[in-house]
Amino acid sequence: MTKYYVIERKQMIKNLKDLIICVLVAGVLVLLGIIIIGDYYVALQENRPVDESVITLMKMSLTGMIGIIAGYIGSR
Repeated sequence: MTKYYVIERKQMIKNLKDLIICVLVAGVLVLLGIIIIGDYYVALQENRPVDESVITLMKMSLTGMIGIIAGYIGSR
């Protein structure tokens, strides 16, 4: 009985880690998408080029997200 409980608990923790990574990645993607779409919309309305800081933010965020996912996969 105890062995089954330990195995079940480990599986539950593993599933929770998977869920946390999925929520983290989805949240970052949604926020990044909102920022990018908002800046493109403002740039279109004001007839100006897209702000360079938003492009830099996008590059850095994607690089960070790749690092988070790679770290998670590497720890499995």
